[in-house]
Amino acid sequence: MKIFVDFDDVIFNAKRFKNDFIRVFARNGITRSEFENSYYTFQKKAQMEGRYYDPKKQVEVLRRRNRIDHEKLARDIDAFMSDLEKYVFRDVSNFLGNFKKKDLYLISYGHVKHQKAKIKGSGVRKYFKKVVISKDRKINIIKEVIRKDNFSPNESVILIDDRPEQLERAEKERKSVVTFHMCRPEGRYSDLICTAMDYEVKNLKEAAGIIKKEGMK
Repeated sequence: MKIFVDFDDVIFNAKRFKNDFIRVFARNGITRSEFENSYYTFQKKAQMEGRYYDPKKQVEVLRRRNRIDHEKLARDIDAFMSDLEKYVFRDVSNFLGNFKKKDLYLISYGHVKHQKAKIKGSGVRKYFKKVVISKDRKINIIKEVIRKDNFSPNESVILIDDRPEQLERAEKERKSVVTFHMCRPEGRYSDLICTAMDYEVKNLKEAAGIIKKEGMK
């Protein structure tokens, strides 16, 4: 059995993280609207140039527009990102303890450099055989890992994700993947309807219970 677990909103409280991240900027004189405007300004430019989000690049955008101590802001961001364990949901440790490291894969959709920093700061990297960060569809990531790691044809493959479109695509393209729709109350997308999944759960404890009960292997 191989389990692919999404990072944001499944393992990591992304909503709480973003609110606190914005507060780092606020303590340095940047309002929420200034943060959002500079974030999307950099994002648009980065996408055009094929680059990924980097908070320090956003600081440069702000430095050109605002009279701030950009060096202090950069230091504060580094300090904040260095320890993110409090944003890991409480049930994560118990869930990961139920399975062997060789069977666990962490997958994340988003901006590679920023996601790597979040995962490193969260402290969960050590529990997974492999971490894959991509802007590709999750099912494509899974199929590539299956090919590279030479999975047994009889091995169960599980995907736990909070985004309906990722699960629906997985169901459509590879029906042998068992899909879990994560609907944490704290999640940013918990109100979205998923039209194609095998199980719907509110936390990882429920997911582990179903995996054990169904005898997936």
